[in-house]
Order: sequence, then C-alpha cells, then structure tokens
Amino acid sequence: MNIVDMGPKACGDENEPPERVFTVNGQLRPDIAIAPGERQFWRIANASPDLYADLELSSSELEVVALDGMPLAFHDPMIRTLHMKHVLVPPGGRLEAIVTGPANGSHGTLRTRCFDTGKDGDPNLAMTLANLSLPQGIEPAHELPANNGRPVFRVLSKNDLRAIEQRPVQFTAVFTEDKHGFYINQQRFAMNSSLCSQ
Repeated sequence: MNIVDMGPKACGDENEPPERVFTVNGQLRPDIAIAPGERQFWRIANASPDLYADLELSSSELEVVALDGMPLAFHDPMIRTLHMKHVLVPPGGRLEAIVTGPANGSHGTLRTRCFDTGKDGDPNLAMTLANLSLPQGIEPAHELPANNGRPVFRVLSKNDLRAIEQRPVQFTAVFTEDKHGFYINQQRFAMNSSLCSQ
C-alpha cells in the first residue's frame, strides 16, 4: 500500500529519485482531528536538513502568524496575520499559522508542493503530508462558529526590550555531538526526551 502520495515523478531538473519523505510528528500521512469551522493554531518546523516544504491546505488558506519564531506584527504592528495559499518553509525553517477545519462533507489535506532545486539539488516532490479529519464523537452536522477575533499580541517598547536584555541568563543550552549521537547539556537527545521540561 502506498501511504504517501508522491505526486508526479519529475519535479524540476532533478535526475535522482527521492531519498526521503516528510513525516508529521514521525508519522506517515496521519489524520489530524479538526472539526468543520474549527480554528487551530499550528506550529510547524521543517526538521529536514535539505528538503523544502512548500505547504498548502486543500480546504482553505493558511492564516500565517509568524515565520521563524518572529510574529509578523513584530516588524509591522499593522500586519498581524497574512492569508496565504501556500508558504515555502526552507530546511530548518518554522511556520506558525491558524488553520480552519474544512466545511461539512468535505475532505482536507496538508500538502507540500513540488519545489524545483535545480539539476544539482535534491528532489522535492509534491506529496500529501496529513489528512484533516472530523474528530471522533462529533456529529458531521456540527459546525463551530467562525472566530474573527484578532490574535492577542502586545508590542514591547524599547525600554521593555532593554530591561529584558539586561536580565541575568535564565537558561543555557549547549548542543554537542559525537559518533554516538547528539547531546543537549551533555544528555543524549532522544525524540521522547524530557530535556525541555528540565
């Protein structure tokens, strides 16, 4: 059974077959529970070292709030969100967006579009990353009311920023590696690690 829809065989000038596919939280094409009209805040990181994710939803636009951890309003307080049909997230890049559940009776998917990296680049084929599905226990006729409220965001003054910068260091993270793996503060990294909570 082919779980990942790889789309067309060719994408740009790459001649080699793809070596990897994207997963979502380590799963191939999982179901993401979202009710019709429900608005969810998604934080997406492209953890690939060399694949580009040109993300789009089949059912609606992405309401982008921040890129690479920086709220859009940080640079322009008048722009708090942008409605985008697709967003290119490079290797190591991050995206924060509000996603609206597909309408009653319709199906939604999160996809990455084909991205041409040139003849010397790695293949970045179009593929379906996840399905948007109705959560169990919710009747199909149930539709959540639209929420048109603006995101909460407070612009910090220059004095506030200076005060934050002058505070003593609260936490230090040291990243190292050797032939046995990667380490954070001398503790070996694992996907189920609780280092972030220590």
